[in-house]
Amino acid sequence: MLMPPNPLYKQKSWSPDAYRDEAWHRRKSNSRKQKQRSKSVTDEDLDELKACIELGFGFEPPPEEEDADQRLSDTLPALGLYYAVNRSYKSSTTPTSSFSPTPSECDSHSPIGSPHTIFGPGDNPQTVKARLKQWAQVVACTVRQGSS
Repeated sequence: MLMPPNPLYKQKSWSPDAYRDEAWHRRKSNSRKQKQRSKSVTDEDLDELKACIELGFGFEPPPEEEDADQRLSDTLPALGLYYAVNRSYKSSTTPTSSFSPTPSECDSHSPIGSPHTIFGPGDNPQTVKARLKQWAQVVACTVRQGSS
């Protein structure tokens, strides 16, 4: 009777790679925690989106009744915010639209708790400032894309 081969185990002795492996596992677990904890857009996400736009990639927002491609949104987290700003910008620049939306109309597009809400009640001033800065960057990308 043949005995099954013994399973292979990773050697636990010290090597120069041990620190790198440890750091990689820490980053991997931190990344998972961050993805689970927060869906907010970061400056790095905006930089990635701006770089894609500067390289010539065009991101047309899907019709309002359709959701954006989930894989693309997972790859570029700032894309949802870009789509929301782009829709608002396009609706405000269409010739048939001769009025500016009231604050209550804007709120209906991005309810509190939505990933596209710029800030909510109770947010600290630093968070509000960072989100307004990100929003301004997305608006600039949208206008730049629309004028080209």
